[in-house]
Amino acid sequence: MTTRPRNDAAVPRVLRHAVYAATMLLAPVLLLPGTLFNPAVGGIGAGAANIAANATADPTTNQLHIAIYVVETFVLPFSVLGLASLALPRSPWLATVGAAFGLVGWLPWSALAAQDDLTFQMARLGGGPGFVELWNRFTTDPAMGSLTLIYVVCHLVAYIVLGIALGRAGAIPAWAAWSLALTSPITVLAFPTHIHALLYVVIGLWFAGSLPAARAVWRNRLE
Repeated sequence: MTTRPRNDAAVPRVLRHAVYAATMLLAPVLLLPGTLFNPAVGGIGAGAANIAANATADPTTNQLHIAIYVVETFVLPFSVLGLASLALPRSPWLATVGAAFGLVGWLPWSALAAQDDLTFQMARLGGGPGFVELWNRFTTDPAMGSLTLIYVVCHLVAYIVLGIALGRAGAIPAWAAWSLALTSPITVLAFPTHIHALLYVVIGLWFAGSLPAARAVWRNRLE
């Protein structure tokens, strides 16, 4: 009987860890220009303000932010799996719960990217009361409203749980685990206060916490 070389088993593991490490860093890095070029002003039922903001924004950078959000749709779930995989050996329950919340929370991101594209197209067609009414109905109906609520609640819970899991597991330094966990309460503070600068603080903390995590995932690829 012949057995396959050990290298055959190592290749998928190395590839998996490479994807995890890359997406853990790409998720916050891509979100920086995506947030910077996003003209949306947020707010439930704020169709008039969002369409007007898109109408006055630079169309090239606006389309770039939409393209970045589309790419993020595929990056964000893998980045959460990477963080969870790092905590899994020593904190299996918290890692599993954090991964579950993260995946469920990031899946609706594609709908949010589509919403931004819809707003951009409405602005290109001149806006108007009819488009404003459609935007408000679309973004607040049961389907889109549910997706938005799931996104908000689940992805915020995920980073608190994953931060705790990584800290308890000793997988990354304590400051990095705190950086990841603090992204959620600061995000909660940013939206109702409309302090846009806080979103950049969130991205900075997210990247700072993800950097040692990505390094640890890559370092463990052959173990």
